[in-house]
Amino acid sequence: MLAVDIPVGDHITRHLFGMTFNVDDIFSTVVAGLIVIGIGFVVRAKVTSGVPGKLQLAFETIVGGVERQVESSMGDAGRPIVPLALTLFLFILVANALEFLPTGHNPQYLPPPTSDVNFPAAMAVFVILLVHATWIRTKGLKSYIGHYFRPFPALFPINVIEEITKPITLTLRLFGNIFSGGLMLVLIADLLPAKLIAPIPVLDVVWKIFDGLFVGPVQAFIFALLTILYFESAIAGGH
Repeated sequence: MLAVDIPVGDHITRHLFGMTFNVDDIFSTVVAGLIVIGIGFVVRAKVTSGVPGKLQLAFETIVGGVERQVESSMGDAGRPIVPLALTLFLFILVANALEFLPTGHNPQYLPPPTSDVNFPAAMAVFVILLVHATWIRTKGLKSYIGHYFRPFPALFPINVIEEITKPITLTLRLFGNIFSGGLMLVLIADLLPAKLIAPIPVLDVVWKIFDGLFVGPVQAFIFALLTILYFESAIAGGH
């Protein structure tokens, strides 16, 4: 048996009104939000109807991909969902990329907030509540209540459980994949013999590159895609 002392979930915390706040995650979330807003202002300032620049081309490619996905699922009725799905994708993408900015502090000043379950949980609850509100607004309260009893009234308990688990699964998909990357590095560093510790910084860089270039974008895409699919049922009325 090999026993190691592995710190998991360390944060810079502050206590206020009997509650504990993870200051590092809050700061990272604000930074990610400001970056996304800044990108929007920069794109708007440089947008042209002529030959687009690299940033505008990249932005238009992402917008076009989201629009195609929404139209293939919901048609023109789903156009109002495009800004939400696009914003979530960019926000999560930037938040995941923050792990490329080592602050030299432990815990880090700018950790990827998606590695803290509170961040994806807040987004997941927001999305699911908005889905329910959209269903009631577009199809009416009767249709919304009725979908819990379809296709058979006996399935009511299962349908209720399904709706309850949606924000949970949406949260864990994002949180689990990002958190596991950081945990993997800690495990490798603690389990390897001391003479092999020297290559760890190299391993850290390689893993961060893989995590940031592949895992992060994929998780941002999946979260946005699932958001679109959940809204599809609300707009289509469950059909």
